[in-house]
Amino acid sequence: MNLPKREIKVEENLHYVEPITELMDLTFTKPTLAGDGLTDWTQSSNPDTSEGQYIHEKTKHNDLNRYAPQVSYSGVAYPGDDFNYWLYLIGKREVIGARFNEFEVETWNPVGSDKTYTAYKRTYDVQPSNPGSGAGGEKLAIEGTFSQVGSVIAGTYNIATGTFTEATAAAKAVLSK
Repeated sequence: MNLPKREIKVEENLHYVEPITELMDLTFTKPTLAGDGLTDWTQSSNPDTSEGQYIHEKTKHNDLNRYAPQVSYSGVAYPGDDFNYWLYLIGKREVIGARFNEFEVETWNPVGSDKTYTAYKRTYDVQPSNPGSGAGGEKLAIEGTFSQVGSVIAGTYNIATGTFTEATAAAKAVLSK
């Protein structure tokens, strides 16, 4: 594996999305690149921990119990981008239970030479907090949270074909190191 010996930039992790919840105005035949209009996609693992101290211990322990991953997203309404417009409609129509699959693609971490990269698949529930509003004279803002449903799946993603392939058990062990 030839990993770069430099800092990684945010734009080197691409987010391909595939809405599960269809709206009459929009249908998706394959994953599309999320980006136009979105200015922030900040992930948080939200670890849930418990601490304690047993009678024989000199110090407390703090154990990780589980994760509650979320993404805070924000940007401007951009109807020319299918995913952005889909998010806008979810908020404006107050749709409950809207979900999409996300394929986070590490373009700095190629696997082979055919536009295939290390990737992670997640399913998110969309929870808009600002469906498209703002101050006078400003652009319409969209903001909210994507709450992860289920566990992350490690694998590879081919940008040319839009195909995600789940990692084998051996590959999962390598990807988690």
